[in-house]
Amino acid sequence: MIKYYFALGVAIVTEIGGTMALKLSDGFTQLFWTLLSIAVFLLMLYSLSFAMRVVPLSVAYGLWSGAGTILTAAMGAVLFHETFSVGQVIGLLLIVVGVVALNGSGAVDEEIDYEGLQVEDKFK
Repeated sequence: MIKYYFALGVAIVTEIGGTMALKLSDGFTQLFWTLLSIAVFLLMLYSLSFAMRVVPLSVAYGLWSGAGTILTAAMGAVLFHETFSVGQVIGLLLIVVGVVALNGSGAVDEEIDYEGLQVEDKFK
């Protein structure tokens, strides 16, 4: 199970890296940054799809999109000196609350073997 959460972590980190490269591509006018963003986004998609084999969709997508949004905003502030309005800070805090609520409310009374429920096994 840990390898799937590791893949989710890779998907989050590569999404942030791909987004930073996308910003530096300057509207796809900088070839190196354009190609790097495409390559990193492909790795992100692979990692996310691998994680979704076992990690429940709501958890995987919630963590990926929430963490990606928050960390990308933080990186934008650090690397590109972007500033936040009060509304943007409140919005980011609401994302944190939403991701925590989504993951915290997913507890089920019975133990589910997600590795045994892999999608690839269902379609063979």
